[in-house]
Amino acid sequence: MRYIILSIYILICGYSFLLKYLTYSCRNAPLPENVKDVFDEETYKKNQSYKMDNLKFSVVSSVIGILISLVVLLFNIHHELFVFISKHTINIYLTSLFILIVPSFISSIIGEIVGIYDTFVIEERYGFNKTTPGTYILDFLKSMGISLVLFVGLLSLLILLYNTIGNWVFPAFYFILIAFQLFMAFISPFMIRIFNKLTPIEEGELKSKIMALTEKLGYKIKGVYMVDASKRSGKLNAFVTGFGKTKTIGLYDTLVEKMTDEEIVSILAHEIGHVKKHHLLKSTPLSLVTTAVTLIIAYFIVTMPEVSQAFGFEDANFAFGIFILFIFVSPVLLILNIPAKALSRKFEYEADAFEKEQVGKDVCISAMKKLYREDLGNLTPHPFVVMMEYSHPTLSQRIAAFEKE
Repeated sequence: MRYIILSIYILICGYSFLLKYLTYSCRNAPLPENVKDVFDEETYKKNQSYKMDNLKFSVVSSVIGILISLVVLLFNIHHELFVFISKHTINIYLTSLFILIVPSFISSIIGEIVGIYDTFVIEERYGFNKTTPGTYILDFLKSMGISLVLFVGLLSLLILLYNTIGNWVFPAFYFILIAFQLFMAFISPFMIRIFNKLTPIEEGELKSKIMALTEKLGYKIKGVYMVDASKRSGKLNAFVTGFGKTKTIGLYDTLVEKMTDEEIVSILAHEIGHVKKHHLLKSTPLSLVTTAVTLIIAYFIVTMPEVSQAFGFEDANFAFGIFILFIFVSPVLLILNIPAKALSRKFEYEADAFEKEQVGKDVCISAMKKLYREDLGNLTPHPFVVMMEYSHPTLSQRIAAFEKE
């Protein structure tokens, strides 16, 4: 069993590096004709350099992450932590949380140390980073705090139910996860405020055009807000989040600075298009299937004694089984990810078509090209990487769709 688990993990890592190699192989691919005007010669060289620096960083950070995980598995770190904590308590909640949180915390700290290079060297080099060390640390502490609360809450509930109904906890947890996802979608506008300051957009031409669009489409919103994204990054973005009375439109201040009013309205029309086309609802069945498959595998794997015994435990350890579950389920999720990404790209085309109906193709194309230009987006991704990883079509594909009558 030990060798099976390690083999699965190594194969998944190998697949990850294959995608990186394919990305590298397209570094000098010729630009499609319809995107040749996105960058001038100097900016395109900057784009290529940025792409390669990010790829190198991705390779190095992946190697570090893999080495940490292999050390944890090969040296039975979870079991050693279990032995240590068992000398102080036999409470199943405390022992389970301890053996899962400690490796995750150490891994997160190392990940943040590596991330410092990405933020303060690579992103700084290309003019994107606006984050101060204080903001970076505060963001990390906030993220860790939120993750810890959610993780402790869900794991404690999972253990409580397991002690009550045994392996039937996994079918029961299916409905808990659905409720949790709905809850997170509902509070998303409030979660954003933990990290960003949202200021109601000032009265003026831009707000009038946005309100005219939402009224025309019958899309009732709580408000339109300016997001102080420039204190972290120079990249552009906008979002529509929440549902019901919490529907909120957020515009990055960097977007408002670089885009025309018409281009901003175009981007928002795209986001509203996702809502009007019910894309979240349409993607739900596949999401439910993915969750169901994960919990079915959990039903058989998590409490299997051989899994825990292969890594030093005397009997099945529920918490360790949860950790190993994510290795077992990875190949299955990889396969399910293919139709999920394809569906997502289909939805992007539909939202683009909706956007085009509202503002016309010229504004759509102008806004899209400017986003890629300002963010130094990749214009030549490998087709296989697009199929496996991309939730959006390539810029060239989207422009070609806009151009169709």
